Amino acid sequence: MFVAALAASITLAAVPVRTTRVRSVVVSAPLPSDLVSPEGKSRWHLEGAPLGESATRTITNDDLAAAGAERWFLPDHDPLQMKMGARVTLDLTETKDGLIDRVTAEIATVGIGWVHLPSGPEEVVLERVLLLRQRAGERAFHPDLLVHRWVSPRKGVLASIAGPASSDGRSRLGVTEGTVVDDVPLGAADLKVYADSIYRGTFIDIKYGYDRGPGVAPSALVPNAGINNACDLVNLSTWDFSGVNSGKENATTDASSVPAESCNTARCGYQGYPVTGGLHTPILERLDRNLTSTLRRDNQVVQREDRATDVTFWLRAGTQNENVNGVFGSGESRFCFTDETGKDREEVPVWRMAHQNGVGWYTQAGDTWGSAPPAGCQETFYTTVCGASQPLTPNPLYGKACTSSGQTYPGTQSGKVVKAGVVITPSGHTLNAIVVRNSTEFCVYGDSSCAVLFDKVRTVVYYWEVPYLGSVALVRGPRRVDLAAGETETPCTNFTSFDFTDMGYGLYPPVSIATGAVTDTSIALSWNPGNDTHRISGYKIYWDTDPGASSNYAFNSVTNAAQASIVGTTATISGLTPGTTYYFTVTSLSSFTDPSSSVTSSYESIRYPTTVSGDPSFSYPVEVSAATTGGTCIPQTQVTNLTIDRSATPNLHVCWSPSADPCTVGYDILSSDDDTTDQTWTVAGQTGLTTCWDGDPGHTFVLVRARGTGGSGPWGHYNH
Repeated sequence: MFVAALAASITLAAVPVRTTRVRSVVVSAPLPSDLVSPEGKSRWHLEGAPLGESATRTITNDDLAAAGAERWFLPDHDPLQMKMGARVTLDLTETKDGLIDRVTAEIATVGIGWVHLPSGPEEVVLERVLLLRQRAGERAFHPDLLVHRWVSPRKGVLASIAGPASSDGRSRLGVTEGTVVDDVPLGAADLKVYADSIYRGTFIDIKYGYDRGPGVAPSALVPNAGINNACDLVNLSTWDFSGVNSGKENATTDASSVPAESCNTARCGYQGYPVTGGLHTPILERLDRNLTSTLRRDNQVVQREDRATDVTFWLRAGTQNENVNGVFGSGESRFCFTDETGKDREEVPVWRMAHQNGVGWYTQAGDTWGSAPPAGCQETFYTTVCGASQPLTPNPLYGKACTSSGQTYPGTQSGKVVKAGVVITPSGHTLNAIVVRNSTEFCVYGDSSCAVLFDKVRTVVYYWEVPYLGSVALVRGPRRVDLAAGETETPCTNFTSFDFTDMGYGLYPPVSIATGAVTDTSIALSWNPGNDTHRISGYKIYWDTDPGASSNYAFNSVTNAAQASIVGTTATISGLTPGTTYYFTVTSLSSFTDPSSSVTSSYESIRYPTTVSGDPSFSYPVEVSAATTGGTCIPQTQVTNLTIDRSATPNLHVCWSPSADPCTVGYDILSSDDDTTDQTWTVAGQTGLTTCWDGDPGHTFVLVRARGTGGSGPWGHYNH
């Protein structure tokens, strides 16, 4: 294959940049359709690809020295290539039998989604690459290979398939070679979660989940994985929760904090904080638990602060088990972690983004953060039930660090990003996630001098955080320390059951989307909504002639309802322009009735659940593209860098840079003896997608323009 041949033609250097273990595709055996015909899809199943022997491939810093080499070998280093609809042209060389061929790689990003390899699922973009070759001793470029390759934003090229290109470069005549990556032991990037992908703070998203506790065993969440405790669960590399399909239902919403959200207003500042300096408007995160039985509500207020050395999200206040009577730990309890009315309290960080790169502040595996130990007693906890005539006693409660029965409770709340991996939700969605451990350890006293010990608390929560989607899975261990079980300050091995789980099954966009039948004016779509659809009330389709990564979609099935015929999980979009490429995405809709207020709100799944772009302020849509048939697609860009020489004597040798316009199917070579008017130019020759022409133009001046199915584009650069 070209990739291997180019790598072999360069002397290896001493400094490796990326090492991969790859296996060749046995092209003589039946191949999966997703491998042979990958375009128009957002999910590719390559687990069944017939594979040959394994080999190790190393890319070194010397390999990347030539112009365009890094963008070819490591496309994940090029942010442009990670965007749907991107078009990149690279000029490369290849040495074969001592001779140097010139190669032009015309790269278009034509898909975005998940590829399933024998080694596991990976988030990728799909690239379509046309390789044009000018062989040593020849004067023109000719279509050589048509390649499709799946590129991970963290691991690079994970799979590829190639074969001879047709004369116009628009199709592959067969499959002659391919590779699939087993592992990337060197050079894979870490998953980063950026501050801008946390807490968006508007009523546009809702998360539904199942609570399988109390007392649910870790093995019940991931069957057949050989796990016995929380450590075993977290240590998995891929968490497949797709078997969780029942339990008490939960719903989580985020919104800007307003006074009416809780009776905690007067005591903990739910009324909102002034936005000054690096402080942002506080966010109220609400968890409605047990939707169909006894409602239990948890609230917390989080506020972002942009600081010189990091971005920190502070836990300001909250309520657990709101409106539920009971002692501390099982009934309602409210807490404050912010100074007010003369009371000094240590602040508690729930996130701290301590790293910064060119696109923002982020956190990654290994990061830790925590509150400082309180200097003394803090009036932090309250047991008054909302609306109750009398408070429970004692009220308030005070917290601090202590040592009791040989156990140390540092009086802190701390977090750690344990690791990163792939999580599969109960709905079957595959997502990149970091696993965060949040630990709360303190002693609770009933008096302001902290002399009367009321309770000891050590709570450990693990949650799987996905950029933009938030926590898609959560498990919480027992609320109190079990001294008889010998629980230590690293208690995950002792957690053989959980008292609460929140295994998210929505609201998410479809698992996958695919294009179908195409006519001059219509394109058919179908999608897989996922395993659990009982909260989905419908779907919304977006489309445009440029990707969602470029601009907001111009059309959708609500405002342009006459163009969209939706039947179940299929649709036909009509009224389209012939000969035009369109980009599509689909979202899921849901109506949720607040169990407290009985107010029904409409929600739409987030349109941008993929993170391959690496852009912390925007995550690009799972999206498919297809082109209508017909002949009205006309290029809109001029041809550039026209050169002419007489190396093809007696003819002229004319070359130019390829057009990046998606409508381009070839080029016209025009000539004239008068460059002051457009009336005298005539077509002297035509090519396909090749970028050189040998011939006699018959006139003094030569001009090249891009040609589409519906006509030619604007006149480009000319020469004489």
